[in-house]
Amino acid sequence: MIPTDKDFQLARVFLNHSLKLKPKQKLLITTSDSGAFNLVKAVYIEALKQGVYPLIDTQIDFQINRSHMNGFAYQFYQLANDWQLKYIPKQVLEAKIDWADAFIRIATLDNSRELSQIPTEKISLRQQKLRPIFDKMIDKGRWVLTYYPTPAMAQDAGVAFDWLVDFYYQACLTDYARMEKKLKRLEKLLDQGNKIQIRGENTNLTFSIKGRLAQAAYGEANIPDGEVFLAPLEKTVEGRIYFDMPTMYMGNQIEGIYLEFKAGQVIKAKAKTGQKELEKILDTDQGAKYVGEFAIGANYNIKQAMKNTLFDEKIGGTIHLALGRAYSQKRGGGANKSAIHWDIVKDMRFPNHQVLVDNQVILNNGQILA
Repeated sequence: MIPTDKDFQLARVFLNHSLKLKPKQKLLITTSDSGAFNLVKAVYIEALKQGVYPLIDTQIDFQINRSHMNGFAYQFYQLANDWQLKYIPKQVLEAKIDWADAFIRIATLDNSRELSQIPTEKISLRQQKLRPIFDKMIDKGRWVLTYYPTPAMAQDAGVAFDWLVDFYYQACLTDYARMEKKLKRLEKLLDQGNKIQIRGENTNLTFSIKGRLAQAAYGEANIPDGEVFLAPLEKTVEGRIYFDMPTMYMGNQIEGIYLEFKAGQVIKAKAKTGQKELEKILDTDQGAKYVGEFAIGANYNIKQAMKNTLFDEKIGGTIHLALGRAYSQKRGGGANKSAIHWDIVKDMRFPNHQVLVDNQVILNNGQILA
């Protein structure tokens, strides 16, 4: 297989824009399955040309790599005894993370419902054990993640595979310098804000952001990208919110999520489909019931839901909340701790849907006004 010109263009975005790699730095390229071979090869070639030392790793761990590994993850969760489920090869995983200066994570999903028959509590337990290692990589701050198109991804989105490939490159190969200028204005406005209110269908939610700093995201960690995010003060979230976009989590599709908050904590949770899965996710740990992130999606090249959070949370004119862990960095970060970080997206591209900062409308019916 030979990488296309667009694969090489995207590889250069990873190396130069996202990670700003220099000669003699060490790059760990993680890939879940063979479906992304062309892009992996393009990244490997471009890294060598730039004097970077690339190492390809096909599997750090199922959860760290967001991989199902052609059925290996299913077999592990199906057959692992209690000791195997809890055991983490820390020396191996941490050695790879310690070795690398930067990480490019190229995920593919051959079957988004691969783990739908696995008890959610098994996956949650494994995630809790893995979280400290995963956080070590995330906290390094030099990683980028993408989901490479697959036929299964096209099926989830309800589109043709050829359409998905064209869409993927259009969404990923955007003008990130132009995006940066636009999103920095919104970042500055949020930095100066004290209170956010979200209004919409079955939604009236408020929380404080006083003292928190926002982070404009324009291709430095996610590809495609396009959002501005920050962490609410943990115990200030009050009210209700309805999420109309479906989400996939732990192999299960959950739709029509309605949440009520009091003193920052989820006190009521309903879903049109996936109620039991929703409840199990919220029971992961205490932090899973608090909000670790609020964000506004700003990539207007992405217009429809793909049932893939990396894309859906970037749709221009949407918002999302992440239940669970907040990022640890100063910009965009907060204090909430959890084994999960679950982004749930709400479409704001409807009449009477608004986000206000200190009573100033900054998102109106899907249009960013900052």
